[in-house]
Amino acid sequence: MRVAKRLARESGLHITLIDKSRYHTFHPNLYEVAASHLPEVFGHLPLDFVELKSSAIYPLEDIFLEDLNVTFLEDEVLGANFKKKELALKKSGRKIYDFLVIAAGSETNYFGIQSLEARALPFKNFFHALLIRNAIDEAFFKLAKNHIIKIVIGGGGFSGCELAGELIGYMKTLAKIHGHPEYYIECIIVEGSDKLLGGASEWAQKKAKKRLAFLGVKFKLQSMIKGVNDGEIILENGTKVSYDVFIWTAGVKANNLTRAFSGIKLEKAFCMAVDQYLRVAPYESVFSVGDLTYCIDESTGKALPMAASVALREGDLVVKNIINLFMKKPLRKYKPSHPGFIVPLGGKYALMELYGFKFAGFLPWVLKHLVSLHYWAGLLGWPEAFRIWRNGIEIYTKND
Repeated sequence: MRVAKRLARESGLHITLIDKSRYHTFHPNLYEVAASHLPEVFGHLPLDFVELKSSAIYPLEDIFLEDLNVTFLEDEVLGANFKKKELALKKSGRKIYDFLVIAAGSETNYFGIQSLEARALPFKNFFHALLIRNAIDEAFFKLAKNHIIKIVIGGGGFSGCELAGELIGYMKTLAKIHGHPEYYIECIIVEGSDKLLGGASEWAQKKAKKRLAFLGVKFKLQSMIKGVNDGEIILENGTKVSYDVFIWTAGVKANNLTRAFSGIKLEKAFCMAVDQYLRVAPYESVFSVGDLTYCIDESTGKALPMAASVALREGDLVVKNIINLFMKKPLRKYKPSHPGFIVPLGGKYALMELYGFKFAGFLPWVLKHLVSLHYWAGLLGWPEAFRIWRNGIEIYTKND
């Protein structure tokens, strides 16, 4: 999206955006979708649902409505011949390109545990978020009031912690509506390591655990999942954890598309190896950005994380390099930067580590939503971005 929108400003270029979905998904708001209680309206969808939907997904055609040099193609890429510079598409057959940017993102990684894939609810798109929301609502509707409703989240990383912070509030709301005692609900994070927010500072890890515990979230750390049966999770030490709804957030891998390409090198989690200009080796006209990119930070010797902030910066560099190739100018090297993160943890509370500053509470929560507004403005312009942002905030704060 970032690459297409920035390249659309350049004359002499035509951009084709290919996606098998008609919608662009704004992942930071999926947590709110999964934990949003909307009043039931018989016979039709409430207006709040329409606003909730537009805060997380937006039609691709509408985003590029005024960009005359951008064509959106609703299709699926089956493979590519990088030497001939052509893609194989499911509906449209062949597609020739001069420059190709692969940005198909990631998919859920179940680490080969088939029972996990069969029973756990994934959390990667808008419809997954709705499934989670509906599964929890249905559990409160169907189960007896003296039944302890257990929502288990597999993974205590950023996704798992943010989701837990939102879901515990949603569960308390449903408990009131259904007359279910609040002490008969449990939201549990099952994490393989001995800490939450792996990769973050010790300050953030302790703050996250304290905040989630205050909200009522429980933890089962150093607990690797071996398998899943109906209603129970089996840990490596033989312990069993019962559940009513089980959500998996503990792993991602590169989109399956990378395994359809030949002549390229795949690294950890099936990500594509790139050079210092973000070109997929050894092809000079093929670029990769986002979660399916295996890019080494020379300062640390480690691969960059699968994070939105990384993808956006990679996209900006690829735009510059495509323009430079078009204008026959030298390419720019990618220089990773790590400004930090903001992670909301339920209600109007977030943790922030940004450029060395550490804050917790309301201010980071506000900043997180201002970052979201800026993101939407880059795609839709300020008036439409503000409308979406304002409507989303109204629904989210009602739930808070």
